[in-house]
Amino acid sequence: MSAEQLHWNQLRKQFLLDEKASDFHQVVKTQLGLHSTDYWTPYLSVWARIGDYDASKVFEDIDNGIGLVRTHAFRTTIHLMHIDNLSLILSATGPSLFRAYRNDKYRKIDILNDKEIEDMLGKVRMALEEGPLTTSELKKAVPKVGENVRSAILMLMARGEVTRAKAKHARSNLTSYALLEKWAKGFKLEIIEEDDAISQLIRRHIELFGPVSVDDTAWWFKQTKTTVKNTIRDIGEDVVSIQIDGTEKFVSASDLEVASSLESPTDKPVWFLPYEDHFLKAFIDRRRFISEEIQPKTSPADKKHFWPSKPDEPRVMPSPGIRATGEVRPTIWFDGEVVGRWEMDDTGKQKEIVTSLYSKLAKKHLDRIEEVRISLEDFINTSLVPISGGK
Repeated sequence: MSAEQLHWNQLRKQFLLDEKASDFHQVVKTQLGLHSTDYWTPYLSVWARIGDYDASKVFEDIDNGIGLVRTHAFRTTIHLMHIDNLSLILSATGPSLFRAYRNDKYRKIDILNDKEIEDMLGKVRMALEEGPLTTSELKKAVPKVGENVRSAILMLMARGEVTRAKAKHARSNLTSYALLEKWAKGFKLEIIEEDDAISQLIRRHIELFGPVSVDDTAWWFKQTKTTVKNTIRDIGEDVVSIQIDGTEKFVSASDLEVASSLESPTDKPVWFLPYEDHFLKAFIDRRRFISEEIQPKTSPADKKHFWPSKPDEPRVMPSPGIRATGEVRPTIWFDGEVVGRWEMDDTGKQKEIVTSLYSKLAKKHLDRIEEVRISLEDFINTSLVPISGGK
């Protein structure tokens, strides 16, 4: 097989080719978790993969703990996850998240001793026994915890005891918090040994996104390269080492057979992936998907370049901060690679999608790109805007 076949197989596993997921829940479950720093990102990530769906029903499911939960996971980032994956992900990522929140010097949590920490967590846990509460309501319910309520919530989320609950609307960052097992219908946390959970999740990363390098997996999971290497060694023959462009990468053995039968699509596909889509966040080296020339434009260092001031700039590399977080603006894909950027003019009730193309080839197919742009704009205005105006 060729590197091109492996490339298309990666996109096949993302439901970006002919094989499609049946619904929103299946996409979330299969992809392990959808980035949700911007609360519309999961809705847009799924739309890019399966087309139109009932966004209001999805919001109701999220807002009532039915199969889907929004909580912190990889790299302390908010993700939307399926309850079937929660025990594994929380077991693998929770302990490191807890340590990060427990040792937070900025919030001065590090000066508290372990007894004080557990006392604080116990008070917040008890306050949530009666049902979901917002941060403000928690501060009133447990005045002795005071400004440390936020840190307590984060530590309890890392332990898998608390989750985000009801929000005012689908785009609101004002949310309540609830005890996870009371909130998520049918969920019971099953703790897996941290080392075992880490190994399982590394295997899942390779299966879902491979070919990936050790650096990719360590970045995605925020693990040491040594841990990743040792896990791959222990997995054995189920994972195969290959060379792509002079870099060692790993892919599941079962993927090799599938990839060898793939042909590139005759009808070059067009996709619009949203801000911080989970796919590109799975790789620290994205040159196979975004050329080095285009990367500065998809991760601009200056926010004035997001939109609408100068969409075709900057031509300098992203700032160190953005390189560290791997931030990616909304991207336009043509024939399996990023060829431009899109942004949403968000000033009025009717949202407008504005595009910037950086590829001569893509500019020859403006009609097809425009067709997808119009469809996305219509989905946002008819499906997302109505559920994002408050209650």
